[in-house]
Amino acid sequence: MSDFPDEELPRRLDAAEAELARSEHRWFARATLLAAIATGVTLFLPWTYSRRYGLSVWQLGIEVQPTLAFTCLAGLVTSAVAMALKPGIWPQTATAITAVIAIVGLATAWQAATLDTLTDSWPGPGPAFTLTTSLLWLLAATADLVAQHNNPDQPAQAAVSEAISRLRRTR
Repeated sequence: MSDFPDEELPRRLDAAEAELARSEHRWFARATLLAAIATGVTLFLPWTYSRRYGLSVWQLGIEVQPTLAFTCLAGLVTSAVAMALKPGIWPQTATAITAVIAIVGLATAWQAATLDTLTDSWPGPGPAFTLTTSLLWLLAATADLVAQHNNPDQPAQAAVSEAISRLRRTR
């Protein structure tokens, strides 16, 4: 005879399935949050180099692109909100907003990397690093969205009942 009565087994399977979904959600949400932090940190790198009055001047990304700083801050907040919520529609919405913010950050970094050739400024390493981390941020948010997408072909109740029937056959 089994240690689990028929009423206890489905409850434990549901709890195990929910824990698995929560751990997967947390992993991708952490990756998205870390990519957002990495993108924000690149704003403290030198972005432009110019010669003014015979002096060499390096400008940081936060000075050159303050809008990108606000974009990174908004993305950081939405990533943290997506990680704090339990799996469902609200973290998916927050992750989708994070992905849109990552696209805006990527476009802004791309625009900042292509300076006008008529100026006496040269791009520093900051825009290249920001492009890379923004792309990673977008990929992490996309992976998070894909991981949160439920399989419409097999609803959760059908999967649980199938698992229960398999367990009953193996006894």
